Amino acid sequence: MTDTAKVEHKVMGLNDKKTGEQSNGLKVEVSIFILLIIGAIVIIGFWLGVGWPDELPDNFSNLLTVEAVKEYLDYRERIRAARLQFLTTIAASLGAIGVVFNLYYTGKREEAFNKSAIAANKSAKAALENAKAALKNAEAAQDKQITERFTKAIELISSKEITTRIGGIYALERIANNSKDDHWAIMEVLTAFVREQTSLKAPLEEKKPEGKEPPLKLRVDIQAALTVIGRRDLKKDPDGQRLDLRNSNIRGANLIAFKLQRALLDGANLQEANLTDAHLEEAKLRKANLQKAELFKAKMHRANLIDAHLEEATLDLADLQEADLWNAQLQGTLFRSANLARAKLPGANLQGARLKEANLQEASFCDANLQRSNLTGADLRRARLDRANLQGADLSEANMEETTDFIGVNLEGANLYNAKLQGADLNGAKNLKQEQIEKAFGNKNTTRLPENLKVPEHWTESE
Repeated sequence: MTDTAKVEHKVMGLNDKKTGEQSNGLKVEVSIFILLIIGAIVIIGFWLGVGWPDELPDNFSNLLTVEAVKEYLDYRERIRAARLQFLTTIAASLGAIGVVFNLYYTGKREEAFNKSAIAANKSAKAALENAKAALKNAEAAQDKQITERFTKAIELISSKEITTRIGGIYALERIANNSKDDHWAIMEVLTAFVREQTSLKAPLEEKKPEGKEPPLKLRVDIQAALTVIGRRDLKKDPDGQRLDLRNSNIRGANLIAFKLQRALLDGANLQEANLTDAHLEEAKLRKANLQKAELFKAKMHRANLIDAHLEEATLDLADLQEADLWNAQLQGTLFRSANLARAKLPGANLQGARLKEANLQEASFCDANLQRSNLTGADLRRARLDRANLQGADLSEANMEETTDFIGVNLEGANLYNAKLQGADLNGAKNLKQEQIEKAFGNKNTTRLPENLKVPEHWTESE
């Protein structure tokens, strides 16, 4: 129960008590009034002798005669009738008094109740106004307290002492958790902190003796800021806002399962960063450096990775549906069982990339370099391969059914063992040899081959 409700409940209780006291007083007054009326009726009745016989019979003293007995009985009958009439009159009077009392009591009670209700409403309104004022004062005090805490935390993260900076970072997290209004401002402060601290000329790691490679562990205060950013409550993020980590040097950062949806990471250095299970849906990573980064099961649906460096990165089981990877550097990158359906990879360098059993349906590889890439069991149905270089690529057991864009595709030395070519149009493919086709599965009616090649005998015919 809120403070306002408690006050209103107390006020109503006091008014109910007052109404009950008024009702009890009213009952006493009416009871006295009724007793007075009854007493008056009885006295007046006896005084006037309502219905009493005027006199006794003359021979009342002599009851030995029949006439005397008869007259005596008549006298007794008149006495009984008079008493009955008197009692009837009393009953009627009492009934009338009861009706009057009921009307009077009801009217008085209603009047008292109305007065009490009006008084209670006034009291409740006054209490409510007081409660609102108190709540407003409390909110003002809380806002002041949050502002003071915010200011103090900013001072802490500006300290030269790393432990003090870490304390300031976690103090900001507590404020963000408690104050929705300050949530996004704190995220902007922390991202600015990361950008500023990682752009300093001083190395991110502690200096090590010469001749030794610096560790790839990010400085702990920067990692703490990223941790707070990564586990924030997404429901508090304003619509249309993006985390700005552009050009940040967060090499070797631990970003496991981090929430970086729609984040701006253009030009960021994420070499060897751990982004396992990270959420990067619709994130902007143009020209970002993700060399040797761990992106296992990362969610990168519709992410922008144009010109990004992902050499030797691990993207096994990653979700890259509709991701934009134009001109991305993907040499030696692991994409095993990754989902690249409808991804855009024109001009991308995938030399030696491992795309085993990857979903590449309707993906665009126009002008892409796939030399010596491993596409074993990959799903390339309806993919666009115009002018792609698949020289020496392993396409064994790959599914290329209904793939029609092989114009200018270099298939020199590509392994097509058990590849599915039903409905594919290989016209225009370059350097394709008969022995390669012999190892594949196709359809005599629906698979189209260059004029210099023959349809293998083992290929089936469509019914």
